[in-house]
Amino acid sequence: MTYRLGMVVVVALLAQSARADYFAYDLETTFGIRATAFNENRQFAGSFDFPGEGLRAFRFDIGSGPINLGTLGGAFSMATALNNVGWVAGDSRINPANSVVHSFLWRPGIGMTDLGTLGGTGSSSAAVNQVGWVVGNSQTPGNAFTQAFLWRPETGTMVSLGSLNNSNSAATGVNLGGSIVGVSDSSAGVNRPFLWTPTGGLTELGGLGGPNAAGRANGINDANSIVGASSRGDGTTGAFLWQPGAGFLDLGTLGGINASASSITQSGIVVGTSENAGLEPRAFVWDATNGIRDLNDLILGGGGIGLTLTNALAISDRGDILAVRQGQDGASYFLLTEQPLDTNSVPAPAAFALVLAALPILGYRRFRQTRVAA
Repeated sequence: MTYRLGMVVVVALLAQSARADYFAYDLETTFGIRATAFNENRQFAGSFDFPGEGLRAFRFDIGSGPINLGTLGGAFSMATALNNVGWVAGDSRINPANSVVHSFLWRPGIGMTDLGTLGGTGSSSAAVNQVGWVVGNSQTPGNAFTQAFLWRPETGTMVSLGSLNNSNSAATGVNLGGSIVGVSDSSAGVNRPFLWTPTGGLTELGGLGGPNAAGRANGINDANSIVGASSRGDGTTGAFLWQPGAGFLDLGTLGGINASASSITQSGIVVGTSENAGLEPRAFVWDATNGIRDLNDLILGGGGIGLTLTNALAISDRGDILAVRQGQDGASYFLLTEQPLDTNSVPAPAAFALVLAALPILGYRRFRQTRVAA
């Protein structure tokens, strides 16, 4: 086994018809960061403990290191999303005297913009598309509800997307055409995935288990193909792909019971997490040719080298995957690539602490992403 700057060399599995070899890079070992978002240009974003300043949202460019994005005036900030032109969405405290959090959009040359709220106390961002449309959730007047929002640079105003039963909702993804997905309370008394479009408004998608199935949408591509998690009607949770005109497809599991899909490429490749036969969470990749596959099986040695990826958080159109290994010692984040990185341009990892923690994210607690039980 060869190790180089946190890289685990991976070989092709010749039995697979699709490309199945990955180079895996431990982001903390290789770059000195832990990232919660990345883009096609291999820029990364997350939270970084800058010496003398504390926890700050950052953008990291290979070859130049992390950029401190600052705050909206409070004690700390964190990045939650990053588009392909390098704009960062996230959350920040707005006052050093309290813990109120607002969503922000950071743009080079402009800096951090406070996106405001829907009239309540706070807001939290989840995604940003290529033209800077930011979506997430915000408290409404009197903090009566938490609802999905859309903020656009051309208007500078946050607007509510509503909900399926005039109560709570949260947006989780937005594509280039402005279609938005998320999760909402419903008249059935369970959380349901939704699709919002500029022309059609909010539409309930249903679920794998029929009209009363609970679930949430986690990602969308520009063809309005949607991925997420839904109950099957038997108490289990399945990863789904929903496509216009075709409806729901259960992506299966890695031999276990539960699964959840988190991200989809323009060509329809899906990643997420699934239980294996031992009911342990494992990162997966799915495509229409090969079906669902354990990413650890595509890495030489798999768990035998101490690399057991438990969740794939995102996939880019070039095939890069942002994955996490969750263990007793905490989370470790990895970049999987189909071609090796040019590590000669990688700066030495910073010697100070890296933190992913804990801005108090707003929102309906039941809108948390479905987790596969360990």
